Amino acid sequence: YRFTVLAKHGRTGETVGQSPVRLARPGHVPGVVINYIHPDDYTYGFSGRSPASPSIARLPDGRLVASHDVYWGKAGQNLSKIFRSDDEGKTWAFVTDLYPCFWGKLFVHRGSLYMLATSTEYGALLIGRSDDGGETWTPPTVIIEGGSRETGGPHKAPMPVTLHKGRLWTAVEYGSWALGGHHTGVVSAPADADLLDRASWTVTPFLAYDHRWPGTIRGGKPSLLEGNVVVTPEGKLVNLLRYHTKEGEPAYGKAIMLNVNDEDPGAPLTFGKVIDFHGNMSKFTVYYDGESRRYWSLVNRVTSSNVSQRNILTLVSSANLEDWEIERDVLDYEHNGWPEDGTKVGFQYADWIFAGDDILAVSRTAINGAYNYHNANYLTFHRIERFRENQKR
Repeated sequence: YRFTVLAKHGRTGETVGQSPVRLARPGHVPGVVINYIHPDDYTYGFSGRSPASPSIARLPDGRLVASHDVYWGKAGQNLSKIFRSDDEGKTWAFVTDLYPCFWGKLFVHRGSLYMLATSTEYGALLIGRSDDGGETWTPPTVIIEGGSRETGGPHKAPMPVTLHKGRLWTAVEYGSWALGGHHTGVVSAPADADLLDRASWTVTPFLAYDHRWPGTIRGGKPSLLEGNVVVTPEGKLVNLLRYHTKEGEPAYGKAIMLNVNDEDPGAPLTFGKVIDFHGNMSKFTVYYDGESRRYWSLVNRVTSSNVSQRNILTLVSSANLEDWEIERDVLDYEHNGWPEDGTKVGFQYADWIFAGDDILAVSRTAINGAYNYHNANYLTFHRIERFRENQKR
């Protein structure tokens, strides 16, 4: 369908304004649709035409806020859109656009909403603050200067911002796919500091991947990215990272844990271990739940020869961050007879929060006529009810 909104003069009926022509395709979509962009809709063409990098947070007043950037390979990739829900995710309303803003993570700290993002792909690492629920934002502060696809620059995703030993910690990488991958690091700031002051932030050196680390894959073009800074059961700080293992041996099923020096925030990361992990080929978010005393994540487990498969979204958990168990498939469009296959369907890059007995998640969703599984056409919201029930212990 093609549609537009016309503004007519009240007396003459003359058209005095017109919105861009937008495209839409009806059809079944699991969850609640927060936003949709048709793959042939160039309204945001300066940035892209695919919703990506989903992020979700809960405001101090209880409302939910979500975001996504607008992506397309080698496009501007510099726009993010903010949405809000007043009814626990049943309905969503557009709030504002952020520009330049890409790969952004929403998080709440001491009553304010923050966005930690880059200006564009491999652009400057930025942070901005909103004190009115996302309606208006401060000018962004540069934490790391930007680079480019050709020379390398900051890389991130909506990854956890973790409070530990009086500091906020989060993972950032540096490099580019054009250079063969990314080196891994962490940025942190004192929890009581002005987060909009660049001097508050400490950036570790960026650690290069080393194929000599014990347990790494053989062959392929391995790289690490999109790390989760997490506190271990022993109280240590680690960075659990997505491990790009495609075309290697094994080609799937491994993640890498690096050690973070929580006594010296500027110290380089060190190798920890390689672990078995479901869904290492796509971004995943890890959080700890004190009630179950387990770590939880939503991952894209692979059930076919396609290690890039993302049409199954699976809830997994671990007691120790190292041994992960499948709890249940939240969405499975590989085995339910859906006519589009794994090259066209994806529920990916899920960001999520705990909500009592439930998990609230947002997904970069490709279904119902997406360009492909990677270049999604929806941002969707999902409630996973009673996630702790029937744990497989």
